[in-house]
Amino acid sequence: MTWNLMHMALMIKNAGGIPAHGNQRSSWDAGCRSDFPNPEHR
Repeated sequence: MTWNLMHMALMIKNAGGIPAHGNQRSSWDAGCRSDFPNPEHR
């Protein structure tokens, strides 16, 4: 298990980290949520 965790951490590091898509406070404050309709579409 230790080798697997270290290997996964290296792969994530080499890929540039975990993307922040869907996890940005500014988007949430603007009302962008996956379970709500688009507020700009009228």
